[in-house]
Amino acid sequence: MDGLTLAASVAEIKNALIGGRIEKIQQPEKYELLFSVHSKAGSKRLLISSSSENCRLQLTNEKRPSPIDAPNFLMLLRKHLTGARICSIEQPRHDRIVLIRFEGFTELSDSTSFTLVCEIMGRHSNIILVDGEGLILDSIRRVSAGMSSVRLVLPRLKYELPPMQNKLDPEGVCAEEFARILSGSERADKALSGAVCGLSPAVASLMIESLEEGLLPNDFTSLSKRIAELYARLLSGSFTPCTAERGEKKLLLPFLPAGGSVKRFASLGEAADEFYRSRAEDESVRRRTSSLEKVLSSAISRLERKADKFALAIGDEQEIERLKLYGELITANIYAIPDRAREATVENYYADPPERVTIELDDTLSASDNTQQYYKKYRKAKSARDIALVMQKETLEELAYLRGILASLPQCLTDSDFEEVRGELASGGYVRESRKKAQKLPKARPYSFRASDGTEILVGKNNIQNDRLTFKESSPEDIWLHTKDIHGSHVILRCGAGEPSDAALLEAAQLAAYYSQARSAPSVPVDYTRRKFVKKPGGAKPGMVIYTHQKTILAVPKGAKS
Repeated sequence: MDGLTLAASVAEIKNALIGGRIEKIQQPEKYELLFSVHSKAGSKRLLISSSSENCRLQLTNEKRPSPIDAPNFLMLLRKHLTGARICSIEQPRHDRIVLIRFEGFTELSDSTSFTLVCEIMGRHSNIILVDGEGLILDSIRRVSAGMSSVRLVLPRLKYELPPMQNKLDPEGVCAEEFARILSGSERADKALSGAVCGLSPAVASLMIESLEEGLLPNDFTSLSKRIAELYARLLSGSFTPCTAERGEKKLLLPFLPAGGSVKRFASLGEAADEFYRSRAEDESVRRRTSSLEKVLSSAISRLERKADKFALAIGDEQEIERLKLYGELITANIYAIPDRAREATVENYYADPPERVTIELDDTLSASDNTQQYYKKYRKAKSARDIALVMQKETLEELAYLRGILASLPQCLTDSDFEEVRGELASGGYVRESRKKAQKLPKARPYSFRASDGTEILVGKNNIQNDRLTFKESSPEDIWLHTKDIHGSHVILRCGAGEPSDAALLEAAQLAAYYSQARSAPSVPVDYTRRKFVKKPGGAKPGMVIYTHQKTILAVPKGAKS
């Protein structure tokens, strides 16, 4: 969460929590805190995370289990902040630091105040409790002299803000100042993120991309006015929470970017819940599938080397035919070739018009033996080429198959999905069968979506599911879709014998394009036909089919409709 998105989150938190009292404090993860707050708006949950990958500050609707043993820092927070009132929330310079100030009472009913400092700074993130005199009581991540020579974070030390970068507070920057920042820069997004507090390069890139629409190149005056207007809206609390996808990258944003896959939300807290839940799922998938990914990558590299060797072995067909030609030409001119000749210049009567050709000879052999030598070389080269062609075809087919499995690994969202892929690789001899007693898992299910007209769309997650979905779980009259000549999921549009609506067909094609290797392409050709025209050849690998009576539609890759 960068400073700009954090500013939107802080604005949302202020509206909901100022004046609220802390009812409960939990520490679900090592570097994560969850506050239950009773406010005028009702019971709310404030999530603060200082994890290096998912650092953030947000309102959340999610409940989190707590560990049985409470960590020391959690006990300290409960002691001082339970029952305390949130009196202010500040974000200095709109950077990635938030100060939450509390007022409460001691056991002797004396008024007391504390500040919870939330430093949302990637791997340097921290949550620090400071007393009314500015002294550190403790932190979720202590920083000793052995860890940093710049700034210590230890109990009883005076709290100091992290060293300020030489950047501008966006609240005080006018359009003319933005124009000065951008003028002369090769990339406006880099110049902006390098000059303004709290703006990450990725968010700056999307901001500039959105604001440049309709402007002439290098029109920094108009662009700067748009930047100033956007900042004014965002910092006044007028923002549009959404998540956006750019290729494989996903972003949490307080404004609508231009183009791409965008999903809007009612609040930034809801957007953050969805965004970090999705990121957690992606991380879980990566952890689960990393071992299979290594196996597949190794096998793919080995097959690529084999394919290269076969390509060399195939050689030049014209060169092979030249050996046969030389044998025939020597035979035709054998009467004119003297013994122990090192070469022979003869007429190539196969050429049009005929031409003179010089043929190298082995001077230790007779002309007749040289003829047999060229024929022998021809037969050997042709036989090697024929074998190499067959082996190359098999290697390229296996290579495409494994690349397809590798592309489907990110869709192993459950243990059942993962075990299906692992079982497929084990049956092919790529991994060993597990010696552990098989755990009974629920049956893996394909993705299930609804088109805008209510028609069900099913999408297979892997080869095993593709086969099952196509040949066992769909009817012959359903519409079957697949990306044209590109590995991807089998998609079923459940319409029975009726004709699908144009909208449902397009949405199914968009899903077929999205769940394929061409997900990042601007548009993808997708074939569709009735499922009854899809066949599986005998001996074909899982997921491999042939089909007829197809039509093709161009579709923009698009996931489930929000």
